[in-house]
Amino acid sequence: MQNFHVLTGAPGSGKSTVLNLLRRRGFECIDEPARQILAEQRSFDGNGIPDKNPTLFTELLLARHLFDYRRSQDKSDPLFFDRGIPDVMDYGKWYDLDLTHLRRAARRYRYAQTVFVAPNWEEIYCQDDERTMTFDEARRFGDGMRNTYQDLGYDLLELPREDPESRVQFILSHI
Repeated sequence: MQNFHVLTGAPGSGKSTVLNLLRRRGFECIDEPARQILAEQRSFDGNGIPDKNPTLFTELLLARHLFDYRRSQDKSDPLFFDRGIPDVMDYGKWYDLDLTHLRRAARRYRYAQTVFVAPNWEEIYCQDDERTMTFDEARRFGDGMRNTYQDLGYDLLELPREDPESRVQFILSHI
């Protein structure tokens, strides 16, 4: 889907801030499912969190990504995703899971050729209830995502380490 634009990268690299600015400009944005799932599962002490059941967490991620993708297929305006289906593969790698069906899903459900990558940026990184990785772990995770998208044939375009508004302008100038 050429109008489906992915913003990926390391956790805590400013993706959500950029997407919120795009949303304020009238663009539709799909929030990152991981934070939603973690909050939902923790709200009732569910098993779908990495500490309890990384396989279930990864399957919930994939299901949410597929739901968001499919429900948006009839849209023709630009649509921005905070992470895409290929990112789920990296969760699977992180937890040492079988990637076979995750790879099939990532190959079947494609996004625009150019994927925007928010680089690792220690100065803006912070932890919270859902983001518990250290900066070094987040950096390694983000590097893995880059490799996954490249392996799937996407072109990566790194966002500048600038203020959020400049990052939005950068994205809009490339779609």
